[in-house]
Amino acid sequence: MSKIQAPKLYIINTSSEPNNVIFGHADFARAAGMEPVFVFPHRVGEEKYDSIYSGYQTVRLKFTFETISGFAYLWSIMLLLLHVTWIFSFKRDARDFLAIDLTGTIACLFLKLRGVRVHTLVNDNFSARYDVSPFFYRVLRAIESAVFRVVSTTCIFPDESRYVLLGSPSLKRVYYIPNVLTDEYAPRYEGSNSDKLVVMFCGWLAASRGIELLSDLLKHTSENIEFLLVGSGDEEKLTSLAGNKRVKYIDHVSRRKNLEFMAKVDINIAFYSPRILINRFALPQKIYDSLLISCPLFVNAEVQMAMPLQKSGSCFSAEYFDILAIANKLNELVHDKVQLIEMSKAMDSYSAEFANFQKIRLAGIDMYRDIVKLNPKK
Repeated sequence: MSKIQAPKLYIINTSSEPNNVIFGHADFARAAGMEPVFVFPHRVGEEKYDSIYSGYQTVRLKFTFETISGFAYLWSIMLLLLHVTWIFSFKRDARDFLAIDLTGTIACLFLKLRGVRVHTLVNDNFSARYDVSPFFYRVLRAIESAVFRVVSTTCIFPDESRYVLLGSPSLKRVYYIPNVLTDEYAPRYEGSNSDKLVVMFCGWLAASRGIELLSDLLKHTSENIEFLLVGSGDEEKLTSLAGNKRVKYIDHVSRRKNLEFMAKVDINIAFYSPRILINRFALPQKIYDSLLISCPLFVNAEVQMAMPLQKSGSCFSAEYFDILAIANKLNELVHDKVQLIEMSKAMDSYSAEFANFQKIRLAGIDMYRDIVKLNPKK
């Protein structure tokens, strides 16, 4: 008797750069009885991530996805659509696709016509990702919501606020799965155990994520404050910042290693420029990870998530561009680390309620079991 193969879930993304939220969904799907297969094009320098996918099947598309200009980006989306259509149109096991955001969903457009099920993970609202005029934002949002209505069998949001941000369109099936990651490895917060204050920026290290503020923060903060940058992003800017003796830059590391770093710094920074609409609705992994290990947080006030965190005593807050307010708080903490210890204790009870991975994992597995049930009987 031949063994029944697990239904495959093809995960369509424009990049192989590791994303722990997407890996989390792959594991939920696997636990629900599906076999995740990652599908992505080439990007310059991304072959260094190949070993990270050793536990998964992968399909590397034979073209390079480029974003160097608006035209190159649109052309790359068109190539993604053509390659995905060509490869999967006649594959009998290609029934379910997890499309990452709008671009992944567009790539599945022609496959939808032959009856595949497209499950869109709205990890980022495309229409709110850029600093554009209100009119252009509404145009992009209308296009984005129309694509999801026509193509997506299922839409998965990290929070209801992201669905509302999209305009609450009428979609076929909507699920909410927060970006809380596994707690199997969770070192306890220790702090830096030194007279200096060690401040961490991690994840996507780009201008809009607070890196643009760092040059000024270095001018207005004590020599006893050091900055640890862990992740990837604007390499030219990061290399320049690392030239300062108070800044250390470490390229992308595993989540486990990132948590180890986070446990041994004094405070973790989660800054998101309010000039970009989606940043005000940010639901970052770095905040959930800080809650997981009780590492004190500094979140800019414009982020919606900052208000409940601040009320619970789980973060410090200041407006994004208020360099002096941010610097003054950091300078204060150099001489009063007791505040950090008190915050760490307050974070324990808050995280137990709002960052419960086991509860979220069960919801994620149940969702993918629902998706498996959509498969016609063999």
